[in-house]
Amino acid sequence: MIRVALLLLAGLMVAAPLQAQSLPPGVTSYAPATDAPLPSWEARLGIAAANPAGREGGLLNFNGELVTPRVLTLNDRIASAFVPRFHLGSSVNFNGTRFAYAGATWTLDITKTVFVEGSLGAAINDGKTGLVVPEDRLNLGCNAGTREAAALGFKLNDRWSLIASLEHFSTTGCSDRNNPRGPANFGARLGYTF
Repeated sequence: MIRVALLLLAGLMVAAPLQAQSLPPGVTSYAPATDAPLPSWEARLGIAAANPAGREGGLLNFNGELVTPRVLTLNDRIASAFVPRFHLGSSVNFNGTRFAYAGATWTLDITKTVFVEGSLGAAINDGKTGLVVPEDRLNLGCNAGTREAAALGFKLNDRWSLIASLEHFSTTGCSDRNNPRGPANFGARLGYTF
């Protein structure tokens, strides 16, 4: 047993200088560099409760969104949170207000599986804006505005994520007539990264 141990020790002593010669100068051991995450697109589909406890409440919205990769890839998760991704999407309600939107999304990874997001952008809608607005419809005041959103997401694996979201279409400042108010939707979306 001692002979085997001595033979292994002798073999390691002979191999060590050979291994050191194959390393770059000034490097005592070699570990592969970590790769920055690859830029990736994401498609999201989901449903939401339309404007709970208000006009158009109780209706379902169907949401689809496409999110681009970050414009700059960083290895630091805090610094990455300040680099936006851009999104294009639509919220469809077959009996109420529908809107399309585009803007920027900022994502902060809390852990490897949990993240939060904030989004801001421009939006257009097909809601009611005239002098006479039906009792069951929102009075939006105008058909252009902004969309703000907040989300809490869970990465199910490296491709799929589940996202709980709150989005609001704002028409503030476009009309003071009858106190216009845009829809606020609460929902969940399934995201697929490709």
